[in-house]
Amino acid sequence: MRRALRGARAAWWRARFRLWAARLDLELRRRGGRLVLDAPHGLRFDGPPRIRAVMRGEGDGTFTLRVGRRASVGRDLHLEVWAQGTNVLELGDDAYLLDGVRILLRSGSVRLGARTLVRDYSVLKSEGVLEIGADAQVSYHSVIHCRERVELADRVMMAERVTVVDSEKVRDGGDTPIVEGPLRVGPIALGRNVYVGAGVVITHGSRVGENSTVAAGAVLAGGEFPAGWVIGGVPATALRPLGEPSLATPPG
Repeated sequence: MRRALRGARAAWWRARFRLWAARLDLELRRRGGRLVLDAPHGLRFDGPPRIRAVMRGEGDGTFTLRVGRRASVGRDLHLEVWAQGTNVLELGDDAYLLDGVRILLRSGSVRLGARTLVRDYSVLKSEGVLEIGADAQVSYHSVIHCRERVELADRVMMAERVTVVDSEKVRDGGDTPIVEGPLRVGPIALGRNVYVGAGVVITHGSRVGENSTVAAGAVLAGGEFPAGWVIGGVPATALRPLGEPSLATPPG
């Protein structure tokens, strides 16, 4: 009896997902794109993700959606896709997106590894390649903006309100409108098992070695940061190796 109930529930989830995927494909086709679906196990959701297909983008007009086993999303997920671009969204096995997450694909890709969690009201925006490894976490109200490439390796853990952005407008003090200024872009990479504290800002060209801790409120303004260190400050520097006592620690 219990097995039959589980089977019926799984069939219901798959049917619900197929109905939503058909609507997604229709919205894309109306704006010059189409859905390429690789999701034999479906996708579980507390509420159907909201869809916004935009008649923009550069590419072959495909949106590839790959979903692993037991991947799921919460309520009120917003999915925006530039229909005429080449877009990819991959959710690994047991990946989970909580309520109010926004995913914006503007001729780009977002790939989440197995068991990776994106918490409530975070934003993942990609015009390039945004990759998050397995067993990672993006916490509440965080923003990742990928213009070219952002890579978070396996087991990267981010606390709340973290901002990661791999591009910025160049300012020279002149009167040129900000939106018309040239763009400076540099890939961002966080190594395996990096912990990022609350309120951290990581800008273009920053690379953090594995097993490091980025202290709350730090601003990484580009450059290489060593593995296994505490990184903090504005602008951030490598403060001390992990495992060594802080100079602020009282003796004895």
